[in-house]
Amino acid sequence: MQKNPAENVSPMDEEIRPRLPAFRNALRPFQRLDYFKIFIVISGLVFAMTIRVYLMDFKSLDYYASLKPWYNTIKTLGFSAFGTNFSTYNPPYLYLLYLIARFFPDIPVVIAVKLPALFADFICAYFVSLIVKIKHPGGQASLLSGMITLFAPTVVLNSAFWGQADSLYTAGLLACIFFLLKRKHALAMLAFGIALAFKLQAVFLAPFLLALFWRRDIRWKNFLIVPLILILALMPAWIAGRPILDLLNIYLFQTSQFELLTMNAPTIFAWFPATKMVFNHFYLPGVIIAIIAAFILFLLIYKSARKLNQPVLVELALLSVLLIPFFLPKMHERYFYPADMISIVFAFFFPRFFYIPILVGGVSFLAYQPYLFGREPVPLGILALILLTTISIITYHSVDFLYSSTPNENTALTPENSEIGADNKETLLEDTA
Repeated sequence: MQKNPAENVSPMDEEIRPRLPAFRNALRPFQRLDYFKIFIVISGLVFAMTIRVYLMDFKSLDYYASLKPWYNTIKTLGFSAFGTNFSTYNPPYLYLLYLIARFFPDIPVVIAVKLPALFADFICAYFVSLIVKIKHPGGQASLLSGMITLFAPTVVLNSAFWGQADSLYTAGLLACIFFLLKRKHALAMLAFGIALAFKLQAVFLAPFLLALFWRRDIRWKNFLIVPLILILALMPAWIAGRPILDLLNIYLFQTSQFELLTMNAPTIFAWFPATKMVFNHFYLPGVIIAIIAAFILFLLIYKSARKLNQPVLVELALLSVLLIPFFLPKMHERYFYPADMISIVFAFFFPRFFYIPILVGGVSFLAYQPYLFGREPVPLGILALILLTTISIITYHSVDFLYSSTPNENTALTPENSEIGADNKETLLEDTA
């Protein structure tokens, strides 16, 4: 006589069996995890941080002339320091130094002044990976782009070694581009406002953004966020006692500093003698030429009847942050820092232009050499010629899309390369962020 199998089930089995589906459901997220990818991310972050830690004890001339005195003033006077004009920087970066001095007073000064930019390095890498993920939602491309960004020579040198804060405003620019591609225009303008509040150099992206505004791809109400952020960024310093006109003139004062057409920047002025006489004669014409270049870029974007898809938006953003500083006088070598990062994104959107970030980043790295290491491995004029060639390649490719009758395979409108707006009315309606 056979026994019924149900008779062999113990009371404990009867209690556990109903819970098994819930247990399996709880484990399902862990089963879907890509542990190799997690290992790569953690290893990359550890190595990136390790490299930076070993470089952080370097003290540049800028550290002794500006960063250290600023930090010591904040540490001594506290919040009341913002009532004085002890620094030539706009307040947001100084607010970060205040928070570090307030909550971590025992950190060595050389580390404290570099921490904001170090943190921003990783934010930049994060937004680079997010932008690339839009183009390559599957695979490892987004992870690779983030890692390339973290280990790019100028990214490492700028913050960890030199102690500059260019990654702070560049993080805002990258966030702006990301939100533009996601058609969240209010967030894009918020990110641009934050970038501009940290550094005036964020304005290099302005011709691109103004062209989108004039095309009615971005609503005018969203643009009002930018001046609002700039005013809010000044409020703590104004409350501390610094006159509002003094605060509003910070960027104007910065433009009046130095009397050199280029400060190791690979621009058109690398081909001019570095003399006072040349500066006096060519500074104003240089500003006019830069304005003309910005206006031409604006017209190229505005007058085009083509819908702007995501790859082209990335390309035009890169062109904007390359073109403007290339023609502006008084540029530092660091001012192509946003282009160093956006060019990495560009290469993932247009793989056949893989060499563009190598050229842009390589030129920037070599331009850093005279100031940081006292050597000029490649004459600045040669670097400017390489950069001009790079700009010409990107410009030709952009014009080819904006004004050709048939788009090439890289810029064709496909589901994965979606438009910023199917038409102006639809863009305005779908701008929901």
